[in-house]
Parts: sequence; structure tokens; C-alpha cells
Amino acid sequence: MKRKLYESLKRYKKLNRSSFHTPGHKMNVFGKSGILSLDYTELPLTDSLYEASGIIKQAENDLKKLYGSKESIFSSGGNTLCIQTMLALAAKNKEKILCDRLVHRSAVSAMALLDIDPVWVKREYNKKSRLFEKIDPKDLKEKLNEKVDYKAFYTTSPSYHGIIQDISLISNECKGKKVPVLVDNAHGSHLKFVGKNLHPLDMGAAMSADSAHKTLPVLTGGAWLHINDVRFCEDIKSKMALFGSTSPSYVVMSSMDIARDWLKNSGEKEFLKLKGKVENIKNLAKEKGIFIPDENISDPVRITLGVWKAGYSGFEFREYLYKYGVEPEFCDSNYAVLIATPFNTREDFKKLKKALKEMKVKEEKNSDFEFNFKIPEKLATIREAVMAKSVKVNINNCVGKIAADVVCPCPPGVPVVMPGEKISDYEYEVLRRYGISKINVLK
Repeated sequence: MKRKLYESLKRYKKLNRSSFHTPGHKMNVFGKSGILSLDYTELPLTDSLYEASGIIKQAENDLKKLYGSKESIFSSGGNTLCIQTMLALAAKNKEKILCDRLVHRSAVSAMALLDIDPVWVKREYNKKSRLFEKIDPKDLKEKLNEKVDYKAFYTTSPSYHGIIQDISLISNECKGKKVPVLVDNAHGSHLKFVGKNLHPLDMGAAMSADSAHKTLPVLTGGAWLHINDVRFCEDIKSKMALFGSTSPSYVVMSSMDIARDWLKNSGEKEFLKLKGKVENIKNLAKEKGIFIPDENISDPVRITLGVWKAGYSGFEFREYLYKYGVEPEFCDSNYAVLIATPFNTREDFKKLKKALKEMKVKEEKNSDFEFNFKIPEKLATIREAVMAKSVKVNINNCVGKIAADVVCPCPPGVPVVMPGEKISDYEYEVLRRYGISKINVLK
């Protein structure tokens, strides 16, 4: 019997590329732990995730103490399950939330399932960095002052490019209107341990969904939901059980407990060491003319390389890195993003430095398109659009139709259209320029 996936993964492993991508453990942690032999299920001695009262509850209490939260819980269903739970705790059918337009599709799907109605808040586009950076404070303030009963404000921080929102400022704005702040902190589980505390909980967030496996020594699918508002503490497990598998992985949960212990004993020391290594990489990149986003609003251990300044697209730079045995996390037409963790080896950084030192600098690449973002007209709720019958059409036939899915070219990383929104000539032009050839629309 052919085992195509298994054999393909084995072939990829033989390439021996340095992992500057998720998962955070970099395949360097669990070899001697015996963790893979612990694939058990709910038993009298092993507790049960959704009715935790024994060893899982004790592990979650240890996590709560580490992050200083009111409650912290495990998810072996990834950050998607944490986001679903977080939104289910905050709002019910037909209720409205304010929402950052830079949003992961898992949150859009959760809104469709829960029939939550988002009202979008814009991000400011920085022409210099070619990134959507800060939440537009004027737009947020105007919407908070509307006579609408918003149940929450939802944002993504940090972004894939490592841009961190000023959660303190946002929380202060929202607090006066009694609007709790929810953060998709998928790429920021480590931010409590980088020398200055940048974790959303410590900046005023009511809830934070942390995809622990992205930057910590956790197996893929391991995530944490932190609660810092007592209003949301009571029904966490029952809400999570609405979406989660009844067979949560004990192997993944065990890796989260190991990671929590490592963070407590070594986390800050190791992330500060990593910060020094990353700074060296950034300085080397700057010498080559590569653009580095504003470090005052960036994750200090995220390697975000604006390679367009050196004459490369991110896609071209990825192919270049392959020659040196380096695998990045994410590339778009302007950037290459690499996720470094304390579990990257000296050899990993040696390969990356060699690639940067030997790269040939070319003429700066012009921007493909000036993305002047606007929010399209909404003609249906997300749930109505997602649940309705749809058809895939050629992009040339989409103007005037209603989107049935999220369409998000990268860059800019902000969805051009959401389910239920009308596609105008402007959205068509953006999608065409970014190479989108077909789109799902309502019948």
C-alpha cells in the first residue's frame, strides 16, 4: 500500500532545510521525551478537556499563573478553536462587533457559524512600508461613538508581518464604552517573554487567542485561550465543546504543558538570546538595502524582510533562500517573513547569514499597485452569504455580484471583499491586478 503523504514528508525531511517557519519547536525538542508514546484518551486517570477537574485542570491552572490571566485553557484544535470560543463567549446571533479588517478567515468562518455581524474598522496603509499597520484611531473612535450596542472589538495582533497593535490605546478607547477587546494573538504567544511585555493581556485585552505552536515548543495544533475578564470565565469549556473534537489530542496537550514549564524556567532568557541573533540578521539585511519595518511597532524576534528594496519579490527571494537550505514561513510580492525561535540552531542562522551576505542587490522593485483600501457595500450578512448557493465565475464577470467567500490577496493581506459584500469596479481592478482569475459569488 502506498503511503503518499508519509513518504512525501520523509522526502522533504531529507532536504534538511533550516526551518524558519512554524512549528516553533523546529523538530528539535521532542525526540527524547517519549511524548509520541502518550497518545491516550479520556480515562479516569487522564482527565477530560471539556470537563477538566483533575490533571488537565491543574496544567491549565499552571498556565494561568504564568500568564497572569483569570483563566487559561488548552486547545488541541489550533487557534481556530480558540477564536471560535472567544467569539461565542462575546456575542450571540445577530449581535454586532467592531472588527479589524485584517482578520484571519477562521474568524470569518466563526462569525458565519455564530451569525455575528461585524462592522469593519480600517487600518492605515503605510506607503513607505507597503503594509497596513495601525488600526485607524479616528475610524475606531467614530464607530465607538455610534449609538450601537457593540459586544466587542476584535483585532489581529501581531500580523503575519509582525506588526503589533497598540492594544493599550485601543483598550482605553473601548473601555469607556464598555466594549471588551478580543485579540487574535496567533503569532504572539511568546510576547510576554521578550524583555518588554507586549502580550495583549498585559495591555488591556479581555481575551487573547494564542497559537502556541507557532513560536513555542508545541506540537502543531496546540493553542491557548486566555481570559482576563470575569464576565467570560464561566462558560469557556461549554462554548469550546460546541466546536471542538470530542477526541482532543493528549500528545498535543502534553507538549503544551512541557512548553509552559520551559517558558517558566527558561523562556525570557532564551528569547532575549534569540532577540540578539535576530538583531544581527536585521542589521545584515539593512546593509544589503533590505527594508525592515518600524521596530517600535514590530515583534522583536520576527524576521520581516522587505526584499523589494533590494530588487527581489518575496517569491524570488524564497527561491534564492532554497539554494542555501533555508525555508521561510511566508512570502508575498514585497516581503519574505521568517519565524525564528530559540530552537533554531546555530547552523540555521549560519545558513541565513551566508545567504544574505552573498545576495546580489538589484534595482528596487516598484509597487505593483497602489492599494487604496475601502470597505465595499454590504448586501448580505456573512452567514447569509456563506450559507447561500454560490457559483464560481471568471473575474471579468464579477462586477455587481455579491461575494460568497473571503478574497484576500497577499499583499496586501487585508481581504478585498468579504462574504456578503458587493464587488464594484474598484474591487475587480484590485483582484485582477493581483492575479485572481475566479471568485465565488452568490447565485
